[in-house]
Amino acid sequence: MKFLYVIFLVALNLSVFAQQNNPRIYPWSVAKNAHPDTIFGITFEKMKLKEVPKELQAYKQLNSLLFSNNKLSQLPDFIGEFKQLQSLDISKNNFTVFPSVICQLTELKRFIANRNPMEYLPECVGYCEKLVFVDLWDTPIGTFPTSFKALKNLKKLDLQGISYPESFQIELKQQMPTVEILFDAPCNCMR
Repeated sequence: MKFLYVIFLVALNLSVFAQQNNPRIYPWSVAKNAHPDTIFGITFEKMKLKEVPKELQAYKQLNSLLFSNNKLSQLPDFIGEFKQLQSLDISKNNFTVFPSVICQLTELKRFIANRNPMEYLPECVGYCEKLVFVDLWDTPIGTFPTSFKALKNLKKLDLQGISYPESFQIELKQQMPTVEILFDAPCNCMR
């Protein structure tokens, strides 16, 4: 009987580990009725949110968080408390300024912020050392800080949707030689 109990505990631990590494992403309507410690991924997609619900603060085990297709222009400070967050999607919102609270997400590997009117990334983005993929498609970023260019784990950067001059493209590729950078065809424009 002890043997079966041990097998059960091992299976339970493996199940929790698997959920944390490949979390099921629940819509907020479902997640808000569950115990916060059992939810590892939440989506708020297409909810027309202008602000993030304060109740989200209780969900400290989050691995994935999706806010795409809303009307957000800022993120609350408590987002920085999600120390296990590995994937964040803030695409198609109204962020004119990069939410600096993201710089506290040191486990972040995947960051999607396409189709926002942001024009620069702050130096603190370098604290997100584990970033592997960054999607800034159709986001008019014109300045990349030194700390961003030095991210050692970054493998792919999507900058399509904005026409950058060829000189900018060449320079950025030289500064980030190990990163696959996706650009549209260069323009004959000044930057």
